[in-house]
Amino acid sequence: MGVAPGSAIAVSDRGVVLVHSGVCDSRMWDGFDLPGARRHELAGFGQTPLPPAGEFSHAEDLEAALGDHPSALVGASYGGFVCLQVAVNRPELVSELVLLGAPLPDHPWSEEIQRFSREEERLLEQGDLRGAAILNADFWLEAAEPRDRVIAMQERAFELGSESEAEGIEPEQIDLAAVTARTLVAVGELDKPDFHLIADRLCAEIGAGKVVIEGAGHLPSLERPEQTAGLVREFLGG
Repeated sequence: MGVAPGSAIAVSDRGVVLVHSGVCDSRMWDGFDLPGARRHELAGFGQTPLPPAGEFSHAEDLEAALGDHPSALVGASYGGFVCLQVAVNRPELVSELVLLGAPLPDHPWSEEIQRFSREEERLLEQGDLRGAAILNADFWLEAAEPRDRVIAMQERAFELGSESEAEGIEPEQIDLAAVTARTLVAVGELDKPDFHLIADRLCAEIGAGKVVIEGAGHLPSLERPEQTAGLVREFLGG
């Protein structure tokens, strides 16, 4: 829904839009040095509430925010999945695509991930939003420094979700062969094995390059911001 302004100096002539992960909000990009980039905040996170009811699409919201001009999309985790949908549905809007630990809906998730999901669901059903936020921070992060920030952002998302009856509509499968944008796939060295497998699949089916970010877990833009921002700047040619 909203696209918040970033720095005033452009990386290149095209727009650059940052889309946050599902355990954070647009504040995850604080300190991420990518001049000229704008932040797109998904509905149900940070300062962007969900519709009170009915169906909505994060991908359609992002398409609307982009307007008619092609942009480079940089998506972290779930935000990467949203960017992928736009790259498939509206390829003319995506000049370059950077996927940082992006998931795929048809991936056969490991028992580790399924066990985490069951525990998160149990805590949310009990109304323990903070407990579920702490669970997420401890599960997804390897670095200690961003932990409190992730807990706050995730708890805020859970609060917004509890106030709405809206339902997000998402595809069960992505046609990766339909991605035409030049693409970079990055994954944290210490991320869950599932995401290394997904990164390999993204590279193979899109024809993208892959980078492993040393010392990072699932959220490299938070855990290794300088290294990750430098990687993105280099890819975008700025």
